[in-house]
Parts: sequence; C-alpha cells; structure tokens
Amino acid sequence: MKKYFPIKTETACQLKWTWSTVRLYTGGTSSCHRVEPTTLTPDTFDFFHNTKKNLDDRQLMLEGKWPTGGCEYCSNIEHAGGSSDRQFHLQIPDIYPSELDTNPAAVDVTPRIVEVYLDNVCNMSCIYCWDGFSSRIQQENIKFGAFSQDGVEIKNRAVKHPDHAILTTKFWAWMEINYNSLRRLHILGGEPFFQQQFETCLTFLETHSNPELEFNVVSNLKVSPAKLKTYVDRIKKIVANRQIKRFDLTASIDCFGAEQEYVRYGMDLAQWCKNFEFLSSQRWLVLNINQTLSGLTIKTIPSLLQYINRFRADREIGHYFSTTVMTHECLHPEIFGSNFFDNEFRMILDNMPDDTWQQKEARKYMHGIQSQLNSKSRDQKKINQLMVLLTEMDRRRSTNWKETFPWLVNEVTNVV
Repeated sequence: MKKYFPIKTETACQLKWTWSTVRLYTGGTSSCHRVEPTTLTPDTFDFFHNTKKNLDDRQLMLEGKWPTGGCEYCSNIEHAGGSSDRQFHLQIPDIYPSELDTNPAAVDVTPRIVEVYLDNVCNMSCIYCWDGFSSRIQQENIKFGAFSQDGVEIKNRAVKHPDHAILTTKFWAWMEINYNSLRRLHILGGEPFFQQQFETCLTFLETHSNPELEFNVVSNLKVSPAKLKTYVDRIKKIVANRQIKRFDLTASIDCFGAEQEYVRYGMDLAQWCKNFEFLSSQRWLVLNINQTLSGLTIKTIPSLLQYINRFRADREIGHYFSTTVMTHECLHPEIFGSNFFDNEFRMILDNMPDDTWQQKEARKYMHGIQSQLNSKSRDQKKINQLMVLLTEMDRRRSTNWKETFPWLVNEVTNVV
C-alpha cells in the first residue's frame, strides 16, 4: 500500500521534510534547490538536514504558514493559479521520513532525498549560472574582472569553502551511515562527468547496495559519446546487480538552435543531440530533460519540444523546468510584461503531451508559469539592463546578441 506525506496543512511541503541539497564547494545546504542555503562547517555538517532554519521552517508549515528564503517560488506560482513543485511532490508516495510514521509532527527527521553538488568544475558557462556552479564562469570573471553599469553587475561571487576537502570527506562518511535510508540520490555540478568526485560516487555505488535507491545524474551532455557510454555501461551493471533500483539521466537544455548555444555558452548542440539519441535508445534508464526558462529561451522552446517528441513514441521522457535565475534579474521573462510570450506558450503547450499524470502536471506547471508572467507589468529598465548584460557578454565571449536575438533589438532603447 502506498504511503503519502501525512502532513496536510495548506503550506506543508514534502521536500522540506524529505529533501536536502548539499553544495560541497561553497559549503551550503538547503531543503531544496530553490531555497537559500545555510552555511555548513565541519562541526555542523552531520546536521545538514536538520539545521535551525529547516527546523523552524517545518514548524511554520505545521502551522499552515509559508516560510521565507525561497519558498516564495512555490507560493507565487500557487497564488497565480499554477501547479508548484510543492504540490507536485505531495503526489509522490513512499518517500517521506520514517519518523513521521510514529510522530506526524516530527521536525527533526532523516532525509530520503539528497541532492549533492560535488564541485564547481564545469565545461560550460550558462548565462544565468554563476561561478559557484561553473569553473568556466569563474575563470572568465577572473580574466575580465568586475563589471558594473546601469545596475548590471558581474563579479566573482564564488568562495570555495576553506574546508571543502573536509566537507567532501564528511559527506561520504555520512553516506556510509545513512545510505540505506535514502530513496533518491541526485548528482549535479558543474558537470558531473568532468569531476573527479564523480568517480568516487560511482565507486561508492559499485561497492554498496541499496535496492530502493533511484540514482539521478544531471548532465549538460557536453561529453564525448565514448566517455558517456563508458559511464552508462558502468551504471547499467550496478542496476543489473540490483545494487540500486534505477538510474535517471536528466539532460539539461533550455531551447534550440543558435539561441541555445548562446545561452548555454560552450554547448555543442549537435553533440548534445547525438548523446541524447544514444540515451533515448537505452530503454532501461529513465530519461528526463531539464530546462531553465528565461527571456532568451522561450521563443525556441517549441522547436526543442518538437525535437524531443520525435523520441516519445518509443519511450517516456520526463520534463522538468523553472524560471529560476541565479544571477541577473533582467534574464527573467517577467520583465517583458503580460501576454508578451502568449503565442510561444500556445505552441509550447500544443507540443507538451498529457498522457500520464506526470505529463499533465508538467502542463499545469507551465500554465502556472504563464499565468505568473501575465500578472507582471513591463519593466523597460530591466529590458535595457538586459541589453547591457548581453553587450558585455559579447565582449567577453566574442558573440553577437543582436544577430542571435533579432526580436530583442526592437524591445530595447538606445541600442548601440
């Protein structure tokens, strides 16, 4: 019999009890990837799931109140009539902490899902990302220095935790004790397939057994097909030996064409497609795509979905997305105001299947984002800031935003 999250207040979030995001490079932890992190030390690391902030937030949710510090993301979507991450995860059974079986009001609990950023080593520099997640952005910022103009700032923000190596060692020690309690383990980067610690992760999985575990790697797929196949074959053996329950590969991509290679700078779209088609042929693994929606990507999302749909006849492909922008507010699509992207959203929704409950939820979620955007007023100041940002990116990367996004030229003033 399936067991669902037992806390039923209007703000209760299964993720707040179940999930922990751990960023080893910067030494931060949070109850999901949208929530502001709490800084860890070697002395507090073992309590990364039960920080004071997490305990306080859980208590607020027991009282039907919304916490601050990132939970506004779901609150805003729900108030706009959309379907949020919080609501989606409430429908997933059998992942809440075991402590809630004996005490439905427990706030000090054991995580079921751990999402870990092993390092910031990355081979790409996505425009909405930051140096804490990308060594390429870190190198670029060091080379070109700080930038500040009209409210647009670029500077080194990533501070490698002085005890990064110790925190990494403590994480694997924590895993030795708590691994069997996990139901999902997510590995993110940077780019996991280019990180030394990913080898440590695979070796751990090869030498331990948790038949209930779902293992998920989020990758930009900028990796040679031969290297990708080597990793996939290793993980396939782990699954075949029943050491884990399943493997998910979540491929990051936001849109299509030249726009995608601009936004996810360093991406080779042809290589991405070749690797995606290989993964699609591996019917034993769970395949997903993950998108960041920004003002620069929405117009070519329909083309991306048309490409993805070519493979959906033979297999299910998950779809996850958000408008989370980690750096510059001017990248958020809401700056263009109500109804600006309505034609694109119509085509997006026309190309989103609705055969399964997950697909139906994804469509509801996309509707919610559209409703949220349509509640905003045009912000010409931020649109002009977007021009400033892109002009500086062009200087650093020898790109040309006016050629890549000709529609945007008409939206800014004083184009230079």
